[in-house]
Amino acid sequence: MLMSIRLASLPSSSPALIREAHAVFVRAFGIAGAAASLLVLTGAVRALPAMAGLMLFAGFLVAVEWQLGGYHPFPRLGAANRITLIRAGSVCLIASRALDPAPLDATERWVLAALAGIALLLDGADGWAARRQGLASAFGARFDMETDAFAIAVLTVTVVKAGSVSSWVLAIGAMRYLYLVAGCLFPVLRTPLPACAFADRRRKTIAVVQSLALIAALPPATPTGCAAVTCAFALGLLVYSFAADIAMQLVNRAHR
Repeated sequence: MLMSIRLASLPSSSPALIREAHAVFVRAFGIAGAAASLLVLTGAVRALPAMAGLMLFAGFLVAVEWQLGGYHPFPRLGAANRITLIRAGSVCLIASRALDPAPLDATERWVLAALAGIALLLDGADGWAARRQGLASAFGARFDMETDAFAIAVLTVTVVKAGSVSSWVLAIGAMRYLYLVAGCLFPVLRTPLPACAFADRRRKTIAVVQSLALIAALPPATPTGCAAVTCAFALGLLVYSFAADIAMQLVNRAHR
């Protein structure tokens, strides 16, 4: 889905926050490295895909720290962003297995579905934690959104690898990134969306539907036909949501 956060207009973060975030990110990468090593040693993932997953996580951390430098107006990182960081690490673990050329067996499909399900549950916890601590920020919202988009993209690849749905389902994961590319060509797609509580709820609900549909398609117990129908329904909702947001941008631009 789309967001209307103007990050560049927000105050810069404190040096203490940057130091804290850097320390947290280094520890997170160390934990991810240990988890990847364990997967390699147990034979669950080959070394090269595990390294690729780690590099994805490293790139993600660098991008997050770069964004944090100017857009988090609080003196500490907060529990919510740490929860989102755990989600991102979990998604990178899933990605490392999805990148492995070896086929997925039934047990692995259940494990990946469970890991993705835990990440989805944590998605509901980070926003609650931010509001409870009074640390909700545009950075946190952006961090959460980009983690969601990355998770959905990884899940689409995993679902195709599992053989649950054919490659058309990759469109679900690509939609957000295609929109960003389109924004480079059409400036109107970079304009902020008008505030609308209904539209916000619609985006959040449809984002959850995408994740649920893809997670439900992973277990071997899910019939292929059911997985395809569910994912097709989710894709239709996603197309509708993007179309509605783009229409809002066009109308908003026309009334300026």
